[in-house]
Amino acid sequence: MTYYFTSEIPDLKTAEGEAKLTENKMIAAFCLANPLEEPYNWFPCDFGSDGTVQYHELFENAFKEATENKKGFLYTVEAEDEDVEETGEILTVCKAKKPLEITAAEEIENLYDWLMEEEDMGRFRLYLFEQHSRQELLLWDNSILRYLSKNRMMENENCAYAEFVKKKLPAVWAKYMKLCGK
Repeated sequence: MTYYFTSEIPDLKTAEGEAKLTENKMIAAFCLANPLEEPYNWFPCDFGSDGTVQYHELFENAFKEATENKKGFLYTVEAEDEDVEETGEILTVCKAKKPLEITAAEEIENLYDWLMEEEDMGRFRLYLFEQHSRQELLLWDNSILRYLSKNRMMENENCAYAEFVKKKLPAVWAKYMKLCGK
């Protein structure tokens, strides 16, 4: 089976360790766009009824902010099911159980430009902030609130994820604080 992953490191020969492998090139590209420090991730994505990855801006200009001028490499590996294991972090993402030989590499000079070309070819859909209805944004807000609660972010409010939500989605953080009785 073919898997993809991205890295800012050039000339890799194997995928191993923390490489986030996925069967979907677009999901791999969005891993390069993650604005948060590990172990946290910010991927407001889902799949359309036809299986196409959909990226949802949850605040104005979020997509461009996360992708513009990001550079890296899209790597390809071949692996059998027994060579990989799920991480549980991101849907459709797994990691290698052993070093896997890289079979191809593509340099990405500017992730924003690369992704816009991919969107033009129909390989993913971008939903800008202003295209979302209030109801759709509330659904995303609720998803973020569940994550904050599940991970007890009030106890770790200085972590990268909590800081990101406070800065980019202050109304969601305020709702979370209210839910926590603050």
